[in-house]
Amino acid sequence: MIFGRGKSRRAAADEVPSGSAETATEATEVTEDTPGESEAPDPDALDLEALDAQEWRDEGPWDVDEVEDLESDADGPRIDLGAMVLTGVPGSELRLQVAEDTQQIVSAMLVIESTVPSPDGQGYQPVTSALELGAYAAPRSGGFWSELREEISASAIEAGGSTAFREGPFGVELFRLFPVTTTDGEEGYQPSKMWVAEGPRWLLRGIVYGQAAIEESDDSPVVADVVAAFRKVVVRRGDEPMAPGDLLPLTMPAGAVPAPGP
Repeated sequence: MIFGRGKSRRAAADEVPSGSAETATEATEVTEDTPGESEAPDPDALDLEALDAQEWRDEGPWDVDEVEDLESDADGPRIDLGAMVLTGVPGSELRLQVAEDTQQIVSAMLVIESTVPSPDGQGYQPVTSALELGAYAAPRSGGFWSELREEISASAIEAGGSTAFREGPFGVELFRLFPVTTTDGEEGYQPSKMWVAEGPRWLLRGIVYGQAAIEESDDSPVVADVVAAFRKVVVRRGDEPMAPGDLLPLTMPAGAVPAPGP
């Protein structure tokens, strides 16, 4: 597990969970294809209420009170970030996004490498995905995701992207194509998927970039690797009162050594 430290120019604690192209790493896929018509997703295309009514956390993500042995590393090394406890994925990197103005850790990104058959069928090749994680306070009554997603979608469209609601592994998934500028100065569109799980007074947001974001089937082994990482997250909400949408505080993991900067 490699620890890296990045910077985010926005403080997520003052925003609704929306994600950002600024958190993208070299793990992301950027396409030059235009996103087509920038229209809001059609809520009639899916029965969103039916999806919201289902239970999607039977296999995780977990609340801390649902985990009997938080110290167990049977599934991999535990990485305690305070409000979130992650399970390390072999060969992955952990990158923490830090707000420049407050120096607060606002999200954690797992960069995950998967192995897939090569196009010529003669072997295998590595592909990379990234899962950006953030935990937020939410109402005790639940249903926070249904309130937020239209606003998040509208923000992406206003910025020149496009969005669509889909059925994903955790209920209603928000797919976005977001305009970005590559390191070479070229304009393109970055695909991402947003997954949300809601627990007792918390909301866990995961934004998927890279190969897993462009895979159409949730049965893909690449998507399965990222789904497994998301399911293993444990959220520690705490008892302090917080407004819905407030970022749950993250702390530096014990013994972490920052990777050398560029």
